Amino acid sequence: MADIKYYLGMVKEETKLAFSNNKKILLISTLLFIIPMIFGYIYADAISGYIQPMVDQFEQQVADGKIALTTPSLFTNNVTVAIMLYALAALGGIYGAILLANNGIFIGYYGANFNIWAYLALTLPHGIFEIPAIIIATTGGFTLLLFIIRFIWNLYSPDYSYLDIFDPYFSDVKITPKERVYASFKKNQDKIKESFIFLCWAVVLLIIAAFIEANITVPLASWIFSIFGLSII
Repeated sequence: MADIKYYLGMVKEETKLAFSNNKKILLISTLLFIIPMIFGYIYADAISGYIQPMVDQFEQQVADGKIALTTPSLFTNNVTVAIMLYALAALGGIYGAILLANNGIFIGYYGANFNIWAYLALTLPHGIFEIPAIIIATTGGFTLLLFIIRFIWNLYSPDYSYLDIFDPYFSDVKITPKERVYASFKKNQDKIKESFIFLCWAVVLLIIAAFIEANITVPLASWIFSIFGLSII
C-alpha cells in the first residue's frame, strides 16, 4: 500500500511539473482548438464547402459501422486522432496545429447544424474529457518538438553551464561529438518525459470519454430532455 501511495504521489508531482513547465504550449494548443471551434460555429455557412465533405465522410463511417457507438470503437478512433496530433505536432509543428484547428472547426461547424441545447447535451458528458485529451496530446507533441529543437541547438551551441567541466580553459574543440550528444540530451531529457506524461494522460482521458460516450451520453441527454417534456431529436 505504501508503494502505491509513493508511486501515485510521484505521478502527481511529475504531472504538476509537466503542466507547470509547459503552460505556454498548453495555452497555445488550447487556443488552436477553441478559436477555430468558435469560428466554425459562427461562420458555418461560409465554410460549409470546406467542412461538409469531412462531415459527410464521418457520417458515412458511422453508417458503415467503421465507427460504432461502443467503447472500443470510439476509443480506437479517438486515440488514433490523438496519436496523429501528437506525432504531427512533434515532427512538423505546423501540421499538428492544422489538424487540431481542423478538429475545432469540425466540432463548431457540426454544432451549428443542431439545436444548441441538444448538441451540448449530446457532447458535454464525454466532451469534457475528449476535448482536453486531444489538446493535451497536441501539447505533448509540441513539447517533444521543443526537445528536438533544443537538443539540436545545444549540439551546435553547447551551454557550458550544464557540462560537468571544471577546467576554466576548456574550449569548444575539446568537446567530442559523442560528448555533445550526451550533454545536450542530458540537459533536455526532461522534455521527453513531460511529452510522454501528456500523451499518457490523453489516453487515460480518451478511455473515460469513450466509455461515457458509448454508455452514458445519450441516455443521460434523453433523461434530461424528458424532464422538460422535450425530444432530443
